[in-house]
Amino acid sequence: MTTISPTRVSMYDFLYHDTQPMLSLLADAAQLSLPQARLAMDASLQAIVSALLAYQQRHQGQAISKKLFGRSAVKELRQYNSMNFATISATLYHRHDAADAIFNDSARVIKASDHIAAQMSATTQQAQILLTSLCVIVLRELAILAEYSQLDSDEINKWFALQPQFLSAARFGTDSALSSEAEKENSDGINDTTAEPVSEHSDIDSEDTTERRLLNTEQLSSTPPIFDIHWYELTGFKPENYEPTQDMQLATGNYLKAIGRSPDNLPQGRHNDMLVFAEMPAIALPHQRWLLQLAKISDIYLSRNRLRLNSEPANPPKPPLVSLGLIGGNSDNTPATTSEKPIEYEASTPLWKNPVILIIILVVGVLGALATFKYQSQQLDNALIANQESFDKGTTEDHHQQDVAIVRVDDADTSTDGDADASNKAE
Repeated sequence: MTTISPTRVSMYDFLYHDTQPMLSLLADAAQLSLPQARLAMDASLQAIVSALLAYQQRHQGQAISKKLFGRSAVKELRQYNSMNFATISATLYHRHDAADAIFNDSARVIKASDHIAAQMSATTQQAQILLTSLCVIVLRELAILAEYSQLDSDEINKWFALQPQFLSAARFGTDSALSSEAEKENSDGINDTTAEPVSEHSDIDSEDTTERRLLNTEQLSSTPPIFDIHWYELTGFKPENYEPTQDMQLATGNYLKAIGRSPDNLPQGRHNDMLVFAEMPAIALPHQRWLLQLAKISDIYLSRNRLRLNSEPANPPKPPLVSLGLIGGNSDNTPATTSEKPIEYEASTPLWKNPVILIIILVVGVLGALATFKYQSQQLDNALIANQESFDKGTTEDHHQQDVAIVRVDDADTSTDGDADASNKAE
């Protein structure tokens, strides 16, 4: 079996890894240092994901597919396949429209920007530029992921319903929670120290300490920071207890069958090539085909690192393809369960045995024969009429010729008669 991390279907984890290569571009656009931009990106992603979950609660998956993923800004941005100045310029042009659509209110965008700016010691305007720019990028990336995975409205709703468990504190573990609390205490201590009057050297030391804190290895690790539930209150999202139910009929045939097999007979057939979700604390995912396909496409998409700084490629990359055998194939000789049996389709009927085809041919033949017979009849009638008219015309001409008398006079008779007349006159 081939295991895949459950976080591949987590929007928060996917966006965290996907947007890392464009850190420098966003920092330049918002005029922030790289450590500040990293903190602002983490907080902005949390705010955007929370706002998307709240949007789904209000409008459901069909509205997400049409009104968010189908926006003109997303379509325009999808024409770019790399991050560069042209891409970031288009992002900055559409950022306000996308942010207002996600947060459903421009006032919430300002409140979120204020909260983010307070965390990284920056202005609200700087935080707002980065937050709103990320809104466009997030919509673009999620729209591509949903399209490549061929998710319909119902599957989008199920996908969003799985997200709160990836944002819960239990998912990150106690160690991360303790380190976060310690980091917060250090941050409070630094803020308290800098609040008192200090010299220039103290200010420089404080800034260096802050930079080192912002560049903490934990902030740049593969695991995203702990989700701040403050964003639930700001965006109006109400987390519900969602217990994913396993489709036992589907799971029995494709996944549960491999449980209990020894390493000796496991490689038999294609069980070792089957794609399943790995175990993860506090995460429960149903082994459904569309979810596994989404996870695999997400994994392929992240491996391409498409948001790295680069010039636009001459040929756009092809959409990732996932083999159906990888997510549900089974070719060994073990008995198949009901869910494993392939759908048996009836053999196609030959054309000469198909009654519909025969009826069509018969109707066409009869109509053709009738048309031919009618055409021949019309030709024969026309020929008879033409012959009758010709006969009548010939009869009329003969009648006129019989009424005309033709008299022929010989030349000798004419001359004799002339001489006789002359001699009579002389006498």
